[in-house]
Amino acid sequence: MIDKASIQDFPPMTASLLADNSGVFRVGTAEQYLTATDAGTARRQLAELMQAEARKSGRPIRVTVTDPTSVTVLLIGVDGELQEEPQSTAPARTAQRTTPPPAAAQRVPLIQAPPPTPSQPAPARPAPAQPQTPPRAAPVQPSQPTPVPAQPTPPVSANPQATTTPQPVPPQRPTVQQPAFGTPPFQPVLNQPNAQQPVPAQRAVPVQQSVQAPPAAPTQQQQQPPVPQQQQQAPGQPTAPARRDLRDAPSFLAPPTIGPAQHGLAGLLNKLGFSVPPSASERAERDDVHAVSRHFPRRRTISVANQKGGANKTPTVVNLSSVFARYGGGGVAAWDNNETMGTLGWRTEQGGHDSTVLDLLAAASDLLSPGAERADLSRFVHHQPGDKYEVLRSAADGEHVVTADEVDLVHRVLAKYYRLIVMDSGNSAGAPNWRRMVELTDQLVIPTTTVEDKKEGARLTLTAVSRVSERGAELARNAVVIVSEAEAKDTSIANAYAEDFRPYVRDVVVVPFDPALKNGVIRHDALRSSTQRAWLAAAAAVSRGL
Repeated sequence: MIDKASIQDFPPMTASLLADNSGVFRVGTAEQYLTATDAGTARRQLAELMQAEARKSGRPIRVTVTDPTSVTVLLIGVDGELQEEPQSTAPARTAQRTTPPPAAAQRVPLIQAPPPTPSQPAPARPAPAQPQTPPRAAPVQPSQPTPVPAQPTPPVSANPQATTTPQPVPPQRPTVQQPAFGTPPFQPVLNQPNAQQPVPAQRAVPVQQSVQAPPAAPTQQQQQPPVPQQQQQAPGQPTAPARRDLRDAPSFLAPPTIGPAQHGLAGLLNKLGFSVPPSASERAERDDVHAVSRHFPRRRTISVANQKGGANKTPTVVNLSSVFARYGGGGVAAWDNNETMGTLGWRTEQGGHDSTVLDLLAAASDLLSPGAERADLSRFVHHQPGDKYEVLRSAADGEHVVTADEVDLVHRVLAKYYRLIVMDSGNSAGAPNWRRMVELTDQLVIPTTTVEDKKEGARLTLTAVSRVSERGAELARNAVVIVSEAEAKDTSIANAYAEDFRPYVRDVVVVPFDPALKNGVIRHDALRSSTQRAWLAAAAAVSRGL
């Protein structure tokens, strides 16, 4: 239990926590700043600072803490105990005064109008001149002086029966009698305790003939002067915090939290009722899943290129398309942009037709018309039921050479119906369709294997892309290189190749050997779990460049 009697209020101690999870702890004029990534960490850091100050002082301390939503008074013991002090019992350092300050209550202008008198009906005609009994003066409001013309009149004695207000007032408040005929209704009164109101003994003047009639006694309907905030609040009432701009208000929603582990031993323990956080590798996997699940504000194009044949271009296109479609919910097209005859159609499942890119070119105008529908495209692309993406095959006969204009036209059709386009390519960097592919690319991917000539082909491809245009040079600098192991024993070679490319590109990913990638149709579910994880990392690296 914290002994409040031993707490000293000097030096004053305050703390502030801001919406950006930063804050400051003040002891007198000394300040200690803190920064954190979340609100919980910021509060823990502030608690440690306050506990350290209590230990340093050798006695309990009191700290007023302000955060974006409240003001709290905390008591901190020498042993580190934290206790919230109820606001009604906290010392009123900034509490309102229960009564007005005496100096303010007794302040009277040097020249003041006489106090108001009760309203009386005006006489029908002037009465004969005779002495009048002066009426009682109404209570004087110090904050309502009435400006009057300064004209001297003969002095007369003040009314001894004048009433006063319940509030502290100057002794012997001056009073006033009915104004007399031929004199102004109000006369200046000097601010002196024994000042007397001059009234000549003459016939009274009707109220309507006054230069300025005295106001009637205040009523509830009449507007009162503004009262200072300290006088409006009841004694002992806590001070309300100042209102802030709603535009600076933090969100009331709880920040996202990291779920418990789902894989490995930690995931098994959680299924048994434990609460074990995910490991670093599982958190990295979750980050990769989030990256590949993103939808972009416009269509994105990924190009996979290596001038050397057999460098794993087609398996790279298939696996990137599979990962993006599986985690992103479809909307992915894999396009074999080989200038003659590519192999993408051989490594993927065939739909219910034999259509190729040449059939799509023939129907391009219809597919681009306003009345065309998504289902119309199904006659030209081959859906992959397990991996959720579509394939646009190259010409089967190899006789037609795709031109740059035809690449533009096909790209326009696919961009209308898909959010992501993954382009396979041929081996000729001088072909018109290859160079046009570079101009349409948002992210360049360079695949290679652990065979030396494939690695050299990857290097020459990066050089060729950088020479196409300024855009090509930027694509080469931000490229992602994917090194696939050609054999199971090539792990060290793949890692060495990755380090050779790393200084020249944005990212490099190594994919382990998997027999399911050597021949036949590639299905993502058929890959080993380590291979699936590697392709997820590769797709995440590509996504971060989009």
